[in-house]
Amino acid sequence: MRIVLVLLGLLVASPSLSLAQGYPSKNVTLVVPFAPGGASDIMGRAVGQKLSERWKQPVIIDNRPGASTTTGTAYVATQPADGYTLLLAPLPFVIMPNVYKNLKYNALEDFRAASVIAYYPLVVTVNASSPIKDLKGLFDHIRANPGAAYASVGPGSSPHLLSAYMSKEEKLNTVHVPYRSGGQVMSDLISGRVLFYAAPSTEVLSQIKAGTLRAISVLSDTRMKQLPDVSTSVEQGFKKYVGSSWSSIVVPAKTPQAVIDKVNADIAAVIKDPSFRDTLEEQGAQFMSVNAKEAQDFLVKEMSLWAPMVEASGIEPPNN
Repeated sequence: MRIVLVLLGLLVASPSLSLAQGYPSKNVTLVVPFAPGGASDIMGRAVGQKLSERWKQPVIIDNRPGASTTTGTAYVATQPADGYTLLLAPLPFVIMPNVYKNLKYNALEDFRAASVIAYYPLVVTVNASSPIKDLKGLFDHIRANPGAAYASVGPGSSPHLLSAYMSKEEKLNTVHVPYRSGGQVMSDLISGRVLFYAAPSTEVLSQIKAGTLRAISVLSDTRMKQLPDVSTSVEQGFKKYVGSSWSSIVVPAKTPQAVIDKVNADIAAVIKDPSFRDTLEEQGAQFMSVNAKEAQDFLVKEMSLWAPMVEASGIEPPNN
């Protein structure tokens, strides 16, 4: 009986194992839910190129922007669960389900994480000539000067949500000023038209190093290698205020586990490649060594982390 059960188990497992051993045997499509040219598109193309080199198969980048990444995400949810359609899932993957109430997919049920590529902690910055040195100083300044403005790159972005959350929790009177691009933010932040900007490190690191902006806190529980002298929000006594922008790879939920593990292992190898890693580290990227289960747990944790921030912002889905 034991032998029969073992044989049956092998028969059940063999299709998945054989699929993984031969994977990929044709083109793989990596859907990027943004227009070409942005940071996520650049990340997707860099990962796709390295995977193509390892797999000896083309990895085709398919840009499907729209509705705050939900258009491209919804498309991947309808694709065969065979590992040949991957989604570059950024932070909005867990934010938008808290904004749009009638999405055509369930982020945590219709997808499975294969990997988390990198994350960029949010860094709170002010004009270099500002007297503000830390989060307490920022909050005290706003209490003394109600109506202070903070910047974002649009409603629902990570700078907007975390800044709104801090304002609500600290009972601050602030004004949200959304911009079309990070470049516009930099101009007004450096000139002092807005007080602070809680941005992914990739957006502000060069200005911090140039001395035009001051970093007053990294919104994380660990310091950044690129900013070793900047204390974290947790160190400053504000452990609720943590957040980062990140990029992950997810697949349709019924994709065989063996294929998911194969994608995970190959992305882990890509992350170790200095020609891929070094440039991203210069821009502030932090890398995670996680298996597929840990990547999925990361998405679940991020969903619960950002939900109260969406509520605090009062953001409403746009009328489409």
